[in-house]
Formats: sequence, structure tokens, C-alpha cells
Amino acid sequence: MAENQFLEIANAAWKAGRRRLAGELFSMPVYRKIALRFPVTKPPSCDLPRLIEADPQKGEALAHGDFFLAGVVSHFDETRELWTKPVPSRRFAARLHEFGWLHDLLALDSYEANMLAGEHMDHWVRIYGQWNPFSWTPGIAARRCLNWLSFGTILLGEDELGQARRECLIRQITYLHSLSDIASDTRDRLQIAMAVVTTGAMVPGAGLFMERGLALLSAQLAEQILPDGGHVSRNPEMAALTLCDLVSLKKVLKNQQLPVPDDLEKALARLAPMVRFLCAADGHLSAFNGGGEGHALTTKRVLRALSIPESAFTYAPHSGYQRVKTDACVLIMDTGRAPPERFSQGAHAGALALELSTPGGRLIVNCGWSEDQPDQWHLAVRTSAAHSTLVINDTSSAQIRSFGLRSALLGPRLRQRGLASPSRRKLEPGKGTHLEASHGGYLHRYGLIHHRQVLVSEDGNTISGEDRVFRPRDVQKVSGPVSLNCALRFHLHPKVRASFARDKFQMLLILPDGTGWRFHCPTGQIELQPSVYLAAGAPPQRTQQLVVQHSMNTQADITDPQNLIQWSIERVQG
Repeated sequence: MAENQFLEIANAAWKAGRRRLAGELFSMPVYRKIALRFPVTKPPSCDLPRLIEADPQKGEALAHGDFFLAGVVSHFDETRELWTKPVPSRRFAARLHEFGWLHDLLALDSYEANMLAGEHMDHWVRIYGQWNPFSWTPGIAARRCLNWLSFGTILLGEDELGQARRECLIRQITYLHSLSDIASDTRDRLQIAMAVVTTGAMVPGAGLFMERGLALLSAQLAEQILPDGGHVSRNPEMAALTLCDLVSLKKVLKNQQLPVPDDLEKALARLAPMVRFLCAADGHLSAFNGGGEGHALTTKRVLRALSIPESAFTYAPHSGYQRVKTDACVLIMDTGRAPPERFSQGAHAGALALELSTPGGRLIVNCGWSEDQPDQWHLAVRTSAAHSTLVINDTSSAQIRSFGLRSALLGPRLRQRGLASPSRRKLEPGKGTHLEASHGGYLHRYGLIHHRQVLVSEDGNTISGEDRVFRPRDVQKVSGPVSLNCALRFHLHPKVRASFARDKFQMLLILPDGTGWRFHCPTGQIELQPSVYLAAGAPPQRTQQLVVQHSMNTQADITDPQNLIQWSIERVQG
């Protein structure tokens, strides 16, 4: 293992060095003149369809110099100042250089907004247009190109400024075309493929990029889209974003009367039902493994356009999620293990976490994440305590590597030791749907397995659960305390009002529509503690969580009743 890790770090360092060397060469006019040939292009005849809706209110703020990116607001008095003044954080800078905010600015649909967008592009081209080690990072450059293409007919026209922007676009695509095999991040590689193919399809004269781009796209779809349609990162929002990107690309290819590759069609056929599967009752995405709610209107519109049925399937074996849908609720449970380490930079330690939503609103959630949130929250929401699951000794079920040389080169990866046992699902006539799963994330440290059972009644009005910790018979006893404290956590959505009902063993939960649900834990007293919800976007929203503290015997087997916590959530009738 140590040798493999060393080779992986060495390979990452070699790729980083190669990217830097290639960039430095690319920045030399003499090299570009001798070694590279840039195609002569004409303005795009259409724009890249943008499926994620823009926000005109944010556009108004941008027009006045207020940029809200990565959870931070920064004001700029002049257009040029935006590209020369130090910015609050590295993530802010990345979002700035990606130009995703163009969509909000141009949503104002005015001559002034169009001119301002062009000014920002022109300043960027003059300052960074030859090459820059940060702003030309492959992933940032790919997303910038796609955002520019979204407004190609407005910003990449026949005039002198439009031609200069288009020439800069082609320089970036040529650069990405040469570096696609050494991009470091998972999403980056798919975005590079998208940018290269889209430019080749949309920009007259750039067709030479198509063949290489389609080959790269095919390879990335095969690597990143699982057989059940989930994204390899196990992030629901990543699956939804990929779906939107592919739908946009398919529209472009059809508009340009170009063939749609079979690999793209197959990926769409798998992705779309999976995105539907990962939606809560309100149409928003569930917050697992680094994802947030996404944009419900966008998700619903895309799924409706693709004619995806309301509930195509109930179990995603490769992605590791179970879903139970009834008239009264939708329950989604994470029954898989962490994604492969090279795809885990944003993954969360949320083994056996669940979310529960109803037609009246979300009830039980995970803290989640959004790219709009401030940096300081990112590590905290990746821990097990930020999820609706059982946490042993205030320790996460997976190790998060966020510091040191390894993290700097490979990203803040997540590593989960101990395999997750295959989950089981059983329909019990007259009772409902029974889910059962376990994980060994605590096996290496404490020699313990966490086992969870959930029964959702046929009408969805009652959800009964059991969480148990035990030592497998084939695992030797390890030195350490005989008992450990465990905390069973259920994070509430910010719109849920919670109050004790009768005693410390019952809690009344009221949804925005007035519907009441009663949480009951006969095996332990309930505590109401502060929590935070980040899945809906910045700023973080204060909320609460239900916590049941329980002392577990570390030597007990699966039959010991001391290591069992029983709980239920029941709809209040009348």
C-alpha cells in the first residue's frame, strides 16, 4: 500500500510539473508561432443552451460591482479592478475566472449588461489571455470556455473585440486539447471534453477539435457514469450537473445537424432516471457526498423534457443508495461505501445516513454542501457528525485527508476502511418496505460494525428504525475502553419547528404546511442541539438536530440488547 501511495503521489507530481511546463511553453509567442497552428474561425451561429437558470437579482448586484462568490461578497469600483485587485480566497478566484456569473449578469437582457460583460472579458483577455498558472488551470479554463460559448452570438461576434475574444477562446481550447490526459480532477476531465467538443461543433472553423474531443468524452463517460446511472463520486448534484451538460451538448449537436454519439445517448439514458431517483419529495436533490439541493426548477424541467417517470426504480446497487417512496414520504438512505479514492475529493463520511422528505417539506436531512458556501465549513460538513446517522466516539466513519503534501497533490481525499455489506430490501405485506444495511467504517479503529434497519409503512405514515453496534465474532478484541459513547443524530431541515412532546423521549416536528410528525426513542432521551444546513446555498442556515446519546459495549456481539437504539417517526393524524 505504501509503495502504491508513493507511486500515486509521484505520478501526481509529474503531471503537475508537466502541466506547468506546458503552460510556460504555451505562454511564449515564439513557441506558439513555431509549434502550434490555431484555426481561423467565424462567430458561432448559436449559443450553448444553459439549463441552469440565471438570477437577475444577482445580475443587478454584479452590474453595481458586488460579486458574491464562494460564500464571500467583494465590491469592485471599476471593471479593471476586478482583474487586478486581490480577492478574498482561492475559491473566490476560481469562481471569478470561470465566468459562471456571466449568466446572472446577462439575465438582465440589456445593452448595458452586454457591454459590461464584454468589458470584463476584454480585461481578462488583455491580462490573462496568453497564459496564467492559476486562471488556465484545466478545469477553470474548460468551464470558462463553456460559459463564454453560452453567449457566443453576443460576445464572440464579427467585430474586432469579438474576434479577439474568439481567438483567445481558441487558444484555450488548443491548450486543453493538448493537456486533457493529465488533468487532475474528475469533473475537470469531463468538462475539458465538453469544452473541446462544443467548440468544435459550434464555432465555424474549429471542427478539427471534434474527433479528439469525442474520444475523450467517450472515455470519461465510461469511467465516470456507473451502470445504474450514478456518478462515480456518488454525489447526486454531480450527476445532475453532468446530465445538464450532456443535454446541452446533445442540443448543440442536433442544432448543427451533427450525429449524436451512441455513448452520449447511453449515458443520458442511465443518468436521467438516476437523477430522478435521487430527488426528494420537493423535487430538489438529496444532500449526500458533497452535493446540495441543486436547482429544483432546472432538475424538474430537464427530467420532464426527457420524459423520465416519477419512480423508475428503487435501488441503485452500484451507486449505493436505497429509495422508498410512498404517498406520505420519500426516504433515501446511503448504503454504499466511499467512492474510489481518486474520485473522493468531495465525498462525505456519511455511511448509512438517511434523508426523509414529505409533500409538506423536508423533515430529516444531512448538512450538505454547496459551492456557494464559505471555505471554513467544507471540512466540518464532510464529517459523520454532519449526517443523519450513528457516530461512534465522535469519530467519522472515514478518514478525511485534508492536509499535507498528499492532499496538496491529490486533493482532500476520503478513505473508508472496512467494506460495506450489501444492503437488503424486503417488501413485507401488511407492513411496508424493510431496509437493512451495515458498514465497517469503525472496524479498523474500534473493531465494531454499525448496523441499521428501517421499516417504512405501506402508507408512509410511520418509519421505524433500529441502529445497532456490535463486534463480529471473527474480530479479535482490541485494547481500549470497554464502553464508548455513541450519538444517533437526525438533522432537521431549517423550516421544521421542533418541541418536546410529553417527555424527553418524544419530539414533535412541525412542517411549514402545518403537518406534524412525532419522533420517539424509547431507548434513550432526546437532546435538541444546534445544527447548520448548507445544501440550499449560501449563507449557511441555522437549524437543529435530534441527538440520542448511548453508551455501547465494545465487546458485545450482535445479540446484545445494550447496543441497540430503537426509534420511530410517525405522522400525527388529525
